[in-house]
Amino acid sequence: MSEESPAPQPATYELPNSELSPAAKKWTVKIIAVVAALVIFQIPLYMVGELAGKRKEQAQNVQNEIAKNWGGKQYIELAPAAAVENITARITPEIRYRGIYQAVVFSSDVKITREYKNPAPNTVGTIKLPELKSVAKASVLVNGKAVQVSENKGVLTFPLPAGDAKTEINIIARGSDGIHFTPNAAQSHIAVSGKWDSPSFAGEVLPAKRAVEKDSFSGEWHFDRFNAATKSVGVNLTISAGTYQQVERCFTYASFFLIVFFFTLLAAEMITKVNVHILQYLVAAGAPVLFYLMALAFSEKIGFTAGYITSAAVIVVMVTMYAKMFLGKLTPALTIGVVFAASYLLNFILLRMEDFALLAGTIILAVILGVLMFLTGKINRVSDNQ
Repeated sequence: MSEESPAPQPATYELPNSELSPAAKKWTVKIIAVVAALVIFQIPLYMVGELAGKRKEQAQNVQNEIAKNWGGKQYIELAPAAAVENITARITPEIRYRGIYQAVVFSSDVKITREYKNPAPNTVGTIKLPELKSVAKASVLVNGKAVQVSENKGVLTFPLPAGDAKTEINIIARGSDGIHFTPNAAQSHIAVSGKWDSPSFAGEVLPAKRAVEKDSFSGEWHFDRFNAATKSVGVNLTISAGTYQQVERCFTYASFFLIVFFFTLLAAEMITKVNVHILQYLVAAGAPVLFYLMALAFSEKIGFTAGYITSAAVIVVMVTMYAKMFLGKLTPALTIGVVFAASYLLNFILLRMEDFALLAGTIILAVILGVLMFLTGKINRVSDNQ
């Protein structure tokens, strides 16, 4: 009898080894730890941001208190309606300090000429201001003759004769923040000027002519029956690049640059093949978080630009020296310092690029993401013996 042939065995296929190499496992764990640290570090960043907000609120309270004692924002309105009016205001600003806080106050010299056509008998001219206590002088000439200026329920009044009349009004008063006028004539011309480098023209209509020089400004408005304004126009005085405004804008990019810092350390570890402990990552990351607190503290004393540069220099030196300790090599530590300094420089440039900050920040983020893709693309292909 012939031997029976053995039954065919089913074919087997061996799956490729999909297990991560030890190196890939190490980097996976480390990257997860870094992401978790990024989330945790949002807490101190939030706390520093809250502190900056409270300091800004305190500064605003001081400004309000100074304005209350000196004089608030000036809103000047005249009645009755005139045929023609010409308003010229010259303001002299100054900065008042209380502790580390400051506020803008000014003295104004306002000259107003108005022409009336046949006002009704016993018509009374009025000059309305928010606070009469800030008025140092108020004089009125009617047809070239001085008339009595009285106060009635917080409004300055003066008599107007029957028939055509021309008035010349001079008001010298104190104020803060800004000065505004409400046009009230068939034809109005308003001109405001002063010595200040950062005016903000405001109101229902922007000035037809404006000029802002290094330390002075001027603006002019023209109104007639075709473009009559019903609300006030004028200028606000702001402090250029205010400390708290700039610090708050820094926080816009805080998380972004913290990510850059963490992955710069990861890239340095990949290149040098020095095993950096996760605790060293966390300690080093305390430096960029501390930067925002330092920038706030120094900026209150020496101004934002000087405070920013000082804080950035201190943090870059600290990070570079610490990187030299745990990497054991000077060149990669200096490279980390240079990258970190460049990130602060980029942050400062973004603060100055108000109109293009989003576009520039997006481009920078895309470049950094591309570099990270290049550095991490072959992690799972590193051999086990590495």
